[in-house]
Amino acid sequence: MKIFNNKPILFIRIMLVLISAILGFLIGKEYWHNDFLSYVGLLFGFTIGFIVVSVEKSMESISTKKIITGGIGLFTGLFIINYITYQLFKSFFTGSELGYITYAFVNFVAGYLGLIIGLRVSDDFSIGFKQPDSKKDLHGRSGSEEKCRNYKVIDTSSLIDGRILDVAKTGFIDGIFVIPTFVLHELQHIADSQDPLKRVKGRRGLDILKELREDKNMNIEFIDMDYPNIKEVDAKLIAFAKEKNGKIITTDFNLNKVAQVRNIDVLNINDLVKALRPILLPGEIMTVLIAKEGREKNQGIAYMDDGTMVVVEDAIKLVGSELNVVVTSVLQTSSGRMIFARINYDKEQAAVN
Repeated sequence: MKIFNNKPILFIRIMLVLISAILGFLIGKEYWHNDFLSYVGLLFGFTIGFIVVSVEKSMESISTKKIITGGIGLFTGLFIINYITYQLFKSFFTGSELGYITYAFVNFVAGYLGLIIGLRVSDDFSIGFKQPDSKKDLHGRSGSEEKCRNYKVIDTSSLIDGRILDVAKTGFIDGIFVIPTFVLHELQHIADSQDPLKRVKGRRGLDILKELREDKNMNIEFIDMDYPNIKEVDAKLIAFAKEKNGKIITTDFNLNKVAQVRNIDVLNINDLVKALRPILLPGEIMTVLIAKEGREKNQGIAYMDDGTMVVVEDAIKLVGSELNVVVTSVLQTSSGRMIFARINYDKEQAAVN
């Protein structure tokens, strides 16, 4: 577990551990009057401080709803023990050393049970507040169920990529765009990275998210949900989409494959772009700008507006020139598409004349 990282809260965590260690040392020196035991107190205080910071750090992956309901459960359990049970069995609890030990143990058990019950209740907390929906479709699904079927879960890669903003503005994707809490946390973590490239990508994703949120024509929701038992964000996305019966919007090739194996519908931005590329057939004529030399002898390289590479024969000496070329073949690979062409000498000669 990475307790000490580059976040602003680092200073507070270090101070807590140091103060705990110093207090442990002072208590040992004051009450035990022994140098060795003073250092034992120092070690004990440091350990307690580190445990507290560890617990606080682990709570970052727990949703606010779970923390609130868990806290309510813990308080309720301790309240019942201290103000109800204690009054009924006061003579037993305070009558002997066994009574004090039993009282401490009962408090521990009550607090634990209250906390666990509170955490479990949080999973069903929102169910009790759902409004009845009498409108059903032809398949017998209620409006709220149908709404869940229209969830479009946006992942981190598609936000960093940025094209989701333009696609969403066209209105071709209907339903509700959903940003789970763990996606937002991952995006913030990338934006805070010490790696300059990752930091730029993270901030770009946050900018895209801000524009999506500010667009009044888009239905976007932030859902406070996390899966503490799942470490990988991709696995959390799949679990979330499966639970909400939604579709994942991504540009991540691996996430796309894993989601398909798990029978999760995926809207891959790269697949959409590929489908919308202009179709070129051998024999078609187009104008390209020769950008650089090719790997093979006498080849020149040009690029279409969508980034597709065009390999032009006998154009190595024409770098920087615009040429009319004839498509000879189109090669589709897993990494993209390549177009092979030759110079259209008829057109070039006519242009010269």
